[in-house]
Amino acid sequence: MSEQAIEALQREMRRLAAENLAQQFVLTCFFQRIGQAIPGSKITILQAFDDAANHAEQFSIASGREAGHLPETLRIIEQMRLMLVGEDKPRREV
Repeated sequence: MSEQAIEALQREMRRLAAENLAQQFVLTCFFQRIGQAIPGSKITILQAFDDAANHAEQFSIASGREAGHLPETLRIIEQMRLMLVGEDKPRREV
């Protein structure tokens, strides 16, 4: 693979990573505002994060050594949850 092709791939990876992080920030901030504006919604939002983390954890465990990006997915879900609740307590690790 040529140096230009590698540089193009690296640029695309950085762009995708930045886009993904921007979406995470917007989504988490949206959930924070909904949780503050609608009584009782914070519990539902936190349950959704718990459900997402449980799915990522179950898929990761089931995949074993072939889990690939799933442990990182779980870590990101937990980081987003942390941003939402403002607590500094890791909930789980795979």
